[in-house]
Amino acid sequence: MFERIQAWDDRVLMCLAKKHSPVLNKIMIFITTTGNNGYIWFAFSIPFLLMNKWRITGLTILLGMGIASLTGEITIKHIVKRIRPCNKAFEEYLLIKNPPHYSFPSGHTSASFAVTAVVFYMCPMFFVPVVMYAALLAFSRVYLLVHYPSDVIAGIFIGSICGMVAIPVSPYIPFFAWFY
Repeated sequence: MFERIQAWDDRVLMCLAKKHSPVLNKIMIFITTTGNNGYIWFAFSIPFLLMNKWRITGLTILLGMGIASLTGEITIKHIVKRIRPCNKAFEEYLLIKNPPHYSFPSGHTSASFAVTAVVFYMCPMFFVPVVMYAALLAFSRVYLLVHYPSDVIAGIFIGSICGMVAIPVSPYIPFFAWFY
């Protein structure tokens, strides 16, 4: 089964590599860069953190990202140890610096979808732009050949679950309890 998934991943990546264009390359590099270390999502949470009415939402966004990071970046990546596609046969197509960590799951994607899950439940008026940006960020990781499509799909599931876990857990965190 893993061989079939790998074969599908490789076919999708080669297809995308052949579709690269200078304009799309710049757009995808910009989008993926905003996701580095969760910068876009930290920036997104700041207005929430500054307003009393929305502070718990901002804190829950950060909690969801933290849970996603612990789950994906610190735990699953070091168990699975999947080599990135850019470390294999696609170097001639690499448009950004080769990331130093393992590939599975996509950390950019899991952080993005943890935020998306929190936003969906706690402030749905922002859901559409957040999920659109999260999807673009996830696609940029595959387009730039630093993740396989299955890494991104796993990141969507893991991030969504981590975001959903953060919502009921946040009232039980002592620091967060001050804001309820």
